[in-house]
Amino acid sequence: MTYPIKSLRKLIKVALPLDAVRNGYTDFQNIANPPFSQNYSTDSMKFKDRYQFWMPTKGKADFMFVQHIISTLKSTGRMAVIMPHGVLFRGGEERKMREWMIRRGYLEAVIGLPPALFYGTGIPASILIINRAGAATRKEVLFINADHEYKEGKVQNTLRSEDIEKIAYVYRNRRSLNKYSKLVTVAELEKEEFNCNIRRYVDNSPPAEPHDVHAHLHGGIPGAEVEALAEYWKSYAGIREQLFVPVKNSYCEFVPSIASKESLKAFLDASSELKSKHLEFAQSLADWWKENLPALEDLPKNQNVYDLYHAFSATIADRISKLGILDEFKSRGAFASYWNALFTDLCSVSASGWNADLIPDEEILQSQFPNVLKEMNDNEARRDELDALFKEVNELEEGAWSEEDYDVYPKAELAEVKAQIKSLGGELKEIERAIKNKRQQVKALKQAGESFQSIENEIATLIPQAEVLSDRIAEQEKRIARHAEREAELKACKKIIKEIKERKEKLVEEARNKIDSAEARQLILARWERTLYTTVEEYLAQYSRALRSSLENLWEKYHQPLHSILKERDAASVELAGYLMELGYE
Repeated sequence: MTYPIKSLRKLIKVALPLDAVRNGYTDFQNIANPPFSQNYSTDSMKFKDRYQFWMPTKGKADFMFVQHIISTLKSTGRMAVIMPHGVLFRGGEERKMREWMIRRGYLEAVIGLPPALFYGTGIPASILIINRAGAATRKEVLFINADHEYKEGKVQNTLRSEDIEKIAYVYRNRRSLNKYSKLVTVAELEKEEFNCNIRRYVDNSPPAEPHDVHAHLHGGIPGAEVEALAEYWKSYAGIREQLFVPVKNSYCEFVPSIASKESLKAFLDASSELKSKHLEFAQSLADWWKENLPALEDLPKNQNVYDLYHAFSATIADRISKLGILDEFKSRGAFASYWNALFTDLCSVSASGWNADLIPDEEILQSQFPNVLKEMNDNEARRDELDALFKEVNELEEGAWSEEDYDVYPKAELAEVKAQIKSLGGELKEIERAIKNKRQQVKALKQAGESFQSIENEIATLIPQAEVLSDRIAEQEKRIARHAEREAELKACKKIIKEIKERKEKLVEEARNKIDSAEARQLILARWERTLYTTVEEYLAQYSRALRSSLENLWEKYHQPLHSILKERDAASVELAGYLMELGYE
């Protein structure tokens, strides 16, 4: 096979070692140190055979792009490239490429990412970080296994702010964390034949779920499994003693008031220990906010958004992590989430000052027109309530609805009642029209001096029929009167909401013009402070939900030991035997 000279030069440039590319070599005879260990002889070799080794194997050309990117780096350059995990452990030429990068010190870190992170593919990916700065003295590669820390989505997973912050912090500080990251020496990698499979060095697999056979047979909760939740007992001092009582040896059980799995949630929701701990966080955040408020107020003057981020991140992480619950990385992650939510506002304030345009419409209305906002919120709440009522009735199974239990009618029943009213109304109109015509006949006969008694008798017969129909119509209308009232109320709510929304834009615009820079700063800072509390509260709520999940797991595993199951089985057998005797089968 022959190659056009231009295409061949492009391929060779990609495959040549970094030294050769940067120094302009075009012939392997002039390369003193090829990237791989194999030596080449140019004597009696065809051009195709001589250079075939450097061409990417079909289906495995990932490192071709890595080599090409490396060739563009300066002597102090650094780059990150996303790669499939296959490049980390496949053998052959790819193994030699890994050896070349590691021995030269170019490979600084390998980061494992969660699955389904990129659109259109469910496989996990990895990040290779290549850094030429300090490569000559680099004797370790940092492995980070972050594939278990992410937010799960229906179609695509995402990295949360705390996940990104943790990866970045561990990489910057080259930290070794249990089941998360490790610094691996070149000697260790050489022993593993330069296999860079991340789990080989950082295994973050969760431990197997423990099961105590004695507890399953005889009851009780193993003390070792309760002790495994020591992190929670440390965070919420005293709550362990309120949840468990010792029974025998090293076993315990839930207190009698915890009679079901559902009661655990009620217990935690009412726990003063949880509430007091969360209040500690609120007070600590309030102190931090007060200390750092002057720096935020000077943001338009100093225009130092990024400097504030690094300064605030360190101080708030140090303050919060001392309280427990949120460790150093979760504290930084919580702050990263908070900062990301405000980043646009911060940049705008830095560039343009305290501008009323940054205040959301709802806050403008709350500040300037609280009565208007309350009216709209009340009507929206009532609208949602009525919508839910109509939806509930229409989603009932057939036969489940009755007039006594519900104020509103399902669509089918309502249509049937309205059809009856319409039919009765049509009959009533016909009779009323007949009565009217006959009365006109009576009037004409009176004027003509003729007899009209027979027509009067017909009218007397029709009037009771009309009255009966009118009563039946009133009765049917009374049946759906409550439904009609609800429909009218819903219509009125929607009308009020629409009118307020139409007026709101004008009201907000008028209010913005009245707000000066000082008031805008006060409103914006108040929202930023509320957002800080809300962000941290979400993390605390996640922590308390994790505690509840762990306790529910203990309940499900050990609340019903074997002897109680056998007892229930025996009782059920006796009951069944009694039924069989009554039926004459025994």
